[in-house]
Amino acid sequence: MESSKTAQVPSTSSNETIKGQCRCGCITYEFPKASDIDLNDKNLSESYNTIIIPPEKQKFPERGGRSNKWRASHCHCAACRQTAGALVVSWTYIPLKHLTVTRKEKTGMYRASNRASREFCLICGAAVFFHDDDDTNGMDLTLATITTPRLFDYFELVGHIWVEDAADIILDEDGKGGGLATILNDGLPRTKQDSASEAY
Repeated sequence: MESSKTAQVPSTSSNETIKGQCRCGCITYEFPKASDIDLNDKNLSESYNTIIIPPEKQKFPERGGRSNKWRASHCHCAACRQTAGALVVSWTYIPLKHLTVTRKEKTGMYRASNRASREFCLICGAAVFFHDDDDTNGMDLTLATITTPRLFDYFELVGHIWVEDAADIILDEDGKGGGLATILNDGLPRTKQDSASEAY
């Protein structure tokens, strides 16, 4: 991924930020576009090489003017589906040093597993953040809560994770497709669990 540092595309965004919120606006957040982050900055950790996708690794680099984009994934785990009330939940990871969050009221935290908590709005119920116990440098946020127009100018979906959790709803009863099979027919990689696990 070293080549991604030299492939930095100058931003044409005038440093505008990406913004998002829960449905009622109790939780709001903002962070810079990936194209506004200088990957040659010596203070950035190596993790930026995996969370920012350069144009040459994008499926549709012309969207967003061949600029760097934030990495995003579709999650099919049972916890995501049940806490968000959706068949698929899409996430992006943002380092805390770039993320500004405003909470106008108390928010809820749900312990959906023994390794993470999910933060949601107590007023409208929107699932917004995922806090991993072992990661104090950043957190995931739900792509659907982003309000900045032209979402996929700034985010690159790179795969489906935790697909084995949704095995019973991917195919119809006869195993002929239908169900989530059409969602999974986008050519992106699929893994049984997190993105580092074996293919599904």
